[in-house]
Amino acid sequence: MKKKNKDEQLLSILQENSRMSNVEIAKTLGLTEGAVRSRIKRLVKDGTIKRFTIQFSHSSYNSAVIMVKSKSDTKKMMADLSRLKLHDDAYEVAGEYDCCIIVSGSSVGEIDKKIDEIRKQKTVSDTKTYIVLKHW
Repeated sequence: MKKKNKDEQLLSILQENSRMSNVEIAKTLGLTEGAVRSRIKRLVKDGTIKRFTIQFSHSSYNSAVIMVKSKSDTKKMMADLSRLKLHDDAYEVAGEYDCCIIVSGSSVGEIDKKIDEIRKQKTVSDTKTYIVLKHW
């Protein structure tokens, strides 16, 4: 299900600070507090919001697994990538690649922008991306 622009903005705000009051969110979005409350209730009911740490429903969001190689210092690369706040999860791993990053977005285009930002980092030498087709 494609989310409306206001819903995407609401989800973004809640993901950044799920404790923000409905009144504050309403002011930010240019909506009434009641409209924000109704939107949140609908997003909970349709399963888009599973819990208020904000975990998006897999059916409404796309995900990707990005394997990342460091140019030299893996710890510095991980710190640089963490500062971007683009990922849902990030793991330092052993093997051909140094890091595994999980990202999600409302479209493959949004994920592509995140991948581009990761690739721009001076500490990153290579990436390999896997688009998630189905969550089990």
